[in-house]
Amino acid sequence: MPRKRAQTIAPSEVLDHLRQFIESRNMQPGERLPSERTLALQFHVGRPSVREAIKALQILDVLDSRHGDGTFIKSRAGLSGGWPSQVDLDARNIDLIELLEVRKMIEPNAAALSAARRNEKQLAAMEAEVVAQEKRPDDRENLVRHDYLFHEAILQASGNRVLQDIAHFLSPSLLRSRKLTGRNTPNPRIAIQQHRIILEAIRRRDPDIAEQAMRTHLQTVGLDLIAQVDSQKHH
Repeated sequence: MPRKRAQTIAPSEVLDHLRQFIESRNMQPGERLPSERTLALQFHVGRPSVREAIKALQILDVLDSRHGDGTFIKSRAGLSGGWPSQVDLDARNIDLIELLEVRKMIEPNAAALSAARRNEKQLAAMEAEVVAQEKRPDDRENLVRHDYLFHEAILQASGNRVLQDIAHFLSPSLLRSRKLTGRNTPNPRIAIQQHRIILEAIRRRDPDIAEQAMRTHLQTVGLDLIAQVDSQKHH
């Protein structure tokens, strides 16, 4: 009987297959997963897809890979509820400065991709978030909400599902970071102006300017964040 050819499917589907595999067998902490090759044959996908799904579950503390021994169940907690968005990232004590470093790796590139790929509906969503900030420039709670939604709209317009999944996973800590900077930034109008510059670059489909504008914005955010973290340490 001819072997079934590996399919090209979304990473999130492979991840879901792996989750269902663990749950359907009621695998418990300490139990070892089958090899990548075995799982790839069972899911009818390539081994690299299985490897990426395993890495994702390692991030969620569901799996633990030991060199030479295999991959083991570490905890089932990350499989429950609205997985994986229900993972309590605050409990992981993510350092907000380190989170900013990750944002600098991701968001300028997301802005460039959005400038190249966005459609009119996505552009309108970004526009609405910036306008909501401009209407109430001194309302810090309003800024926190619409700042978060503006950056989320850019990530959605990037068209890259991996970027979107990463942002979704980090969303609790991203929101915590934006609350800290949005409520305490010396001049919220600067952040709003920078959002407008990013938006206009995306509107003009200028990836280079969009990327640079986002870098400039995150540099400002970083200075505010460092000031707030430092202030908290001295109180």
